[in-house]
Amino acid sequence: MERMEHIRGALVDGDQVVLDDIDGYLASHDHKGGRKAFDGYFEMPTDRLQALSHDRCYRLVLSDGRKANVYKEVVPSNVPGNSLAEFHVSGALKK
Repeated sequence: MERMEHIRGALVDGDQVVLDDIDGYLASHDHKGGRKAFDGYFEMPTDRLQALSHDRCYRLVLSDGRKANVYKEVVPSNVPGNSLAEFHVSGALKK
């Protein structure tokens, strides 16, 4: 079963906030054995997303206190001047 939830937060690299004001969606997918996998996306102006490196792992810090390591891919959006950052969680999403 897939469940999407609205999220807010920031992307962090070490101690530095790379992107704040993230407003996006997170999906959870159930796997055999009770394990869950998470992925999601957020959209923002393309020039803000240019600060992200495609081969780097970032820390996603959500406003509710949950955190996870994520890898992302930036793809074009249907909105002129914006792009989508699609991400998947590596490991667990922890509080």
